[in-house]
Amino acid sequence: MEIKELLFDTMSEKIFATDKSDEVVIEFQDYEAEGDKKEKIKGRASATNAVSCSMFEYLESYNVPTHFIRKLDEKSYLAKRVETIPMIVSIWNLASGELTKRFALDEGKVLEYPVVEMYLKNPDLKNPMISEYHAYALGLCDRKEIGNILKISTKVNAVLKSFFDRKKMKLVNFQIEFGKLGHQIVLCDGLSMGSLIVWTVDDDGKFHKLDKRGVDKSQMYQELRELIARD
Repeated sequence: MEIKELLFDTMSEKIFATDKSDEVVIEFQDYEAEGDKKEKIKGRASATNAVSCSMFEYLESYNVPTHFIRKLDEKSYLAKRVETIPMIVSIWNLASGELTKRFALDEGKVLEYPVVEMYLKNPDLKNPMISEYHAYALGLCDRKEIGNILKISTKVNAVLKSFFDRKKMKLVNFQIEFGKLGHQIVLCDGLSMGSLIVWTVDDDGKFHKLDKRGVDKSQMYQELRELIARD
């Protein structure tokens, strides 16, 4: 396998073409966005790659279709080249952050039913929230495809909730993205530490945030890698 030209560069990751037209290499970087600035965090790339690969492998063991092929090295993995759908699916199991502000909910409230939200992936428009009907009207996907996206999203949530419950952690929120592989809908992005919010649970059942503010981010990434990844 030979790495070819750079296709995309999003600061936190780069996507490269390969000598096979249906495969790409996704390489994580040691940078993350901090407002309008970028911050370098030692070990972020390797930790993020370890978590992403581990999560993809775990989900595939439950027959969740993904673009993942295999881990290549510390910072990258090989994936199937898909037609990406410019939409972000966000699922909440507990009220936190933005959700608490929008609906005046108590922080940490366990939701009786998961809240599934969809956003148009367009940074210039600040990723506005959309409904299924927006998705149809904007030509993002048809009714069958949106049905598959929601079905897979719900399954991913159920599988990951159980995964984190066994580790005495609570899956608060996560964001995932999808693509088309022929006529098949597959999970193709997300599941890195930048798109997962998880809290720890103590012996009394109380939740504790894993907050990046005011802590050594490099250390935090390594701790999360040890908690989540299976490498």
